Amino acid sequence: MQEERKEESVFQFLDNFIKSNSFKTKIMRLNNPQDFRKCFLSRKTVKNSAFTIHYAKNDGLPGRLGINIAKKKVKSAVNRNKIKRAAREAFRKGNFNGIDIVMILKNEKYYDQSKCFLMVNEVFNDLMKR
Repeated sequence: MQEERKEESVFQFLDNFIKSNSFKTKIMRLNNPQDFRKCFLSRKTVKNSAFTIHYAKNDGLPGRLGINIAKKKVKSAVNRNKIKRAAREAFRKGNFNGIDIVMILKNEKYYDQSKCFLMVNEVFNDLMKR
């Protein structure tokens, strides 16, 4: 009986800890087509050989990220998701508050699967410099 109570209290503590320190991915995603359009109409871009980032200010809200990778350009869902994970991680570490960002894979010829994380970090670092 006492062991069960101890286990419950440990799990409750872990649940509270995870909820307080978790990364709010739902808040930090662009889901609305109007938000994507706003980024495209701002005409502020950062490019590297494979990716293009369109960004716009969002009036003090937390930074939000939208990712667009066409199935025609990267056939494998595993590789598309790998790019998305790399982009979300770079976005999370970059701390882009007050900016909406849309990342697009423009030129699949220059995209190298083995250098995915480096290419994504490169384009986000260019954005941080601006």
